[in-house]
Order: sequence, then structure tokens, then C-alpha cells
Amino acid sequence: PETEDNFFLIIESKTEFEPPEKGLLGRHALYDPAAITTPEPAPRLDDAREWEIRIKVEDEFSSVFYPFNPIDVVGWKGDLTAWKINLRDIRPVMSHRAHLPPSAHTTFTTRGAVICSFVPRPLESDPEAQRVPFFHRNTDYDEFIFYHAGDFFSKDNIAPGMATLHPRGLHHGPHPGALRNQARKTQTDECAVMLDGLDPIRVLPPGSRVEWEEYWMSWMEKTPAR
Repeated sequence: PETEDNFFLIIESKTEFEPPEKGLLGRHALYDPAAITTPEPAPRLDDAREWEIRIKVEDEFSSVFYPFNPIDVVGWKGDLTAWKINLRDIRPVMSHRAHLPPSAHTTFTTRGAVICSFVPRPLESDPEAQRVPFFHRNTDYDEFIFYHAGDFFSKDNIAPGMATLHPRGLHHGPHPGALRNQARKTQTDECAVMLDGLDPIRVLPPGSRVEWEEYWMSWMEKTPAR
């Protein structure tokens, strides 16, 4: 956006988020562990007012009230912690001969879902390699993608701040223009986050009000004007 407004993609899970198993790639694959940042406890002065903590369970909220600042922490101990990694610090897995499936770009896993990050990278250099995502349909997962920044050359009419949802069982893949022009590209210039979930992803009324209902038509070849 041109203003100071921000878009936030918030993903909730009933279990913790973890890095994926990296197998033969080793622990330094995808990003250097030194690039991970964690919060530092910062004692805050108590302003002697009432504080409310909202606890969410199964889409229902309960409130707990404190007569002091409840986040007056001085340290952290345990197996789970809050941490973050910047998209700019992700080094994607690449292949010069084969287009890798989205699972190669998995950043986090949680029970019943995976989160993948698509960042700028060189495209496949083998002349016979496909450089755009292959056509497919997911039999078990719904696929949601949030487009953060860049030029999404495999999709027509997709801009930063938009999102797509492909429910399981529906075929999808690159748009016709992307297939024709893939040989002209040498690298991607996009940042996007994908959530694949075993549980169905449902669109709430606010999302339905801004839905582009003709999205499915973007796969149809445009008839040249006469």
C-alpha cells in the first residue's frame, strides 16, 4: 500500500509451529539459524490500571482481569518460544533441471497444515525444464496464498495484497500467458505465503464481499480483437 497501513496474515493452530524436517539438506537449509530473532523481555512500569487478557478456545473468548500490568516479565524458560524469520533471510531450495513442488519451500509445519514461503530465486536453467508451477489438484489440502510483494508472473491480474483460495479437488496451475512467456524469465520476483490445510478453509462474509468472482475465467485464453 502507498500509505502506512499494513496487511497482516494471522494463522492460528491448536499445536505449535515448527520448522520442517530438512533431511539431507541439513540444518542450515532455507535460512541460517543465526537469522532467527527472539523477543527480549522488557520490564514495563505499572500504571496501576486494570488490564484485560482475552483467552481464546474454540472460537470463544474468556477474559481475565489484572490490577497490574500482566506482561511484566523478566525472563523466559521452556521448550516453546516466540521467534521470527524475515522473508529476506530465506534462501530457497533450487534445481536447475526440475521445477520443485511447493513443499520444497515449507517454512513451518503444524498439525494438519504447512506454511510455505515463496521468495525471489533464479528459475530453472535447463532448456527443457518447466519454469512455472505444474497443473495439479490437491486431494487432501485446501490451498490459500497471500501475495505480499513483487510480480507474480505465473498468475494474471494478481497484485500485492490479494489472496487466492483453491479448494481441494479443483484443478489449477499457471495462466496461459505465463506458459507462453516462461522462457523469457530468468528469475522470480515475488514474495508470497501459502497455507495448505487439511481442514477446509472457509471464507467469512467480509472476504466474500471483496471476492473477484470472475477469477476462474483468468485461465481462459483471451480472444484477439478483430
